[in-house]
Amino acid sequence: MNKLTKLVKALSLIIQKPYLLNNVVKDEIVFKSDFQRAFPNAAFKQIRLVDLMESDEVHIAPYAFLSGSSLATDFALLQLLCRKYQVKDYLEIGTWRGESAANVAPYVDNVYSFNLGDEHLLSLGLEKNYVDSHRFFSKDIPNIQHVFGDSQTFDFDQLNKKFDLIFIDGDHSTEAVRRDTKKMMSYLKNEQSIIVWHDAKKDTEYPRYEVLLGIYQALPTDMQKNVYLVENSLCAVYIPTSITSESPILNRLPRNSFELTLKKLSV
Repeated sequence: MNKLTKLVKALSLIIQKPYLLNNVVKDEIVFKSDFQRAFPNAAFKQIRLVDLMESDEVHIAPYAFLSGSSLATDFALLQLLCRKYQVKDYLEIGTWRGESAANVAPYVDNVYSFNLGDEHLLSLGLEKNYVDSHRFFSKDIPNIQHVFGDSQTFDFDQLNKKFDLIFIDGDHSTEAVRRDTKKMMSYLKNEQSIIVWHDAKKDTEYPRYEVLLGIYQALPTDMQKNVYLVENSLCAVYIPTSITSESPILNRLPRNSFELTLKKLSV
C-alpha cells in the first residue's frame, strides 16, 4: 500500500468514524513535537535507582503481578525516597489496588491515598470486579487513610495537611497531569518536599512525552531543572536538593542487574 492510498484510506476512516482522529492527536509523536516546541532547551536528566539504595536489598511486598500495576522498581523507588529523605507524610493521587500505599506505609508516619470513590467508578460503567480491586492491599493498614473525590474539584485543604512526598499516578493525559501537578504544589510541606510522577516513561528507557509535557507545563522554570527520569523505572521525580544525575542513553548496555526471589503470600 503506497502513501497516497494509505492517506485516502485514513481520511475515509476518519470521515466515517471521527473519534479515530483522537488516535492521531494523542499519538506520542505529536506529544514529542509539542514538548520540543514548548521547551526547546529542555534536556532530560536521569538518576540511577541503585544510587538511592543504602544496601543491596529492597523488600517489595505486596506485589500482585496483575494488570495496571506499577513495576516492582517503581515501588522500590518510593520506598527508597521515603527512607533516604525521612518522609513523614506521604500523599498519592491514584490508589488502584493499594500496592504503592502498602509498600511505603512501613517507612512513613502517615499515608493519604486519594482516588475516585466506588460509586463514582461504577457510574462510569466500570466493572464491579475492577472497582472492588481498589484498596485491596491497603484497606486494613492502620497508618493509611483513604480519601475519595475528583482531584480536579476536591478541596485538599480539608486534609489540613502538607506532605513531604506526593506521588501523582492518576489520569495520565497531559491536561490532567498539568492540573494535578499545579494543584499539588500548594500541598508540599517545605522546600525539601519531593514529587514523583508515574508513567513518565513508556518503558524503563523511553520518555512518555504526554506526561512529561504536563509536568513541564505545570512547573515554573526554576523547578524544571530538578526534574529527573529514574533509571530502571517508569517514574520521573522532582528532587529540590543536589543529586548525581546523567543524560539518559537509550539502549545502553546494562550496568547492573537485579535478583528476584518470589515468595507466595496469603491475602
